[in-house]
Amino acid sequence: MNSIINLKERINELKKTDKLSYKVLISIYDVDFGIGIMEMPSELENKFKAYFRSNNNQQGSDKQEDVRFNIKNQGIIKTYNKWTHEGALFNHLRINRPGMKNKDSPEHKEELRNIIENSKKNCDFCNPLNSTPSDVFGRVTGKYSVTASNIAKYDVWSSLIIFKNHNPLEFSLNEISDYFHTAFKWFKKAYEYDEQCKFPFMVWNCLYKAGASQVHGHAQILMSKGNYYARMQNLKAASLRYNKKTGRDYFQDWYQAHHDLGLAFSTENCQVMASITPTKEKDIVILSPESPLKNKKMIKVTYEILRYFIDVLGVDSFNLALSPTPMDQEYEMPYIINIVDRGPIFRSTVDMGGMELFGSSVVAEDPSNLIESLKKLILNPDTG
Repeated sequence: MNSIINLKERINELKKTDKLSYKVLISIYDVDFGIGIMEMPSELENKFKAYFRSNNNQQGSDKQEDVRFNIKNQGIIKTYNKWTHEGALFNHLRINRPGMKNKDSPEHKEELRNIIENSKKNCDFCNPLNSTPSDVFGRVTGKYSVTASNIAKYDVWSSLIIFKNHNPLEFSLNEISDYFHTAFKWFKKAYEYDEQCKFPFMVWNCLYKAGASQVHGHAQILMSKGNYYARMQNLKAASLRYNKKTGRDYFQDWYQAHHDLGLAFSTENCQVMASITPTKEKDIVILSPESPLKNKKMIKVTYEILRYFIDVLGVDSFNLALSPTPMDQEYEMPYIINIVDRGPIFRSTVDMGGMELFGSSVVAEDPSNLIESLKKLILNPDTG
């Protein structure tokens, strides 16, 4: 079974079997593997299983010595993108630290339902036409959503898509398609009003752990002046440097590198990757040369991934971002959708700390497992 911990071996195998793919891969990424070792007092040995679940145990071995060995000799994978300067550290044992396991129980689900239901009381977003401001050019109204001007703006052009459904975890394919269509209609209106602002962006923060200040389903929509927002501008600059240095298309090589490592697949005109330099857990990237309005598969794949996250994996808080091409250009970069899990809302710990802010992301979950599940879900839905 593929694992991120075996990434170095897979790269070495690629070096033997496909030198061109290997060359492309190492032109983008540095990957290193090491063993973190430690010594423990004998008093801790009886607590091993209570603190961690060993990888060997997942494969059918429950020997105490295996558990002890895996804790005292922890495999660490370090990934680094030479062009975007993003990096991650993987150690699957970290997800089993005290307080880190998902509280995915009927009681938890009922508690979450109560929080969402009780938040309807005095919810401004349930009555957006009377309780939220509009943009100077008016509102954009979809079948399942309506826009409002953000009362505490991120930027000069900063508004909201307010979903008709109060519960942010309940949405159909038609509803999420409507959210994207409403966003693009708003982008067009904002650009027509102010042509200096031509870089659109959409971000959906679902529930508190993802940064939402309101429970009611909603997404942020923005237009930037002069250039993309910082992270996308960094990606554009990296792609231009890469093209100038290698003569190749960064985005195609980026996808191909993930595909060669078993971390990506394509469906119709849509590419899906489980990032090897993730921001946090379950970091999925979806690429398309066309707008989601033209490439409906991009919306369908996004919907299927989100529903799998929520309905199967128990995700209850996530971030989604859509980065379109500039309003005055046919194509500059692919349309990019990013999705990342932000952890259970009842977990007492947070998912980001000083390492994520000032160092590299520290990731517990294995992207290899995730991409295999998504591949079966999307490419072979009848086999699940």
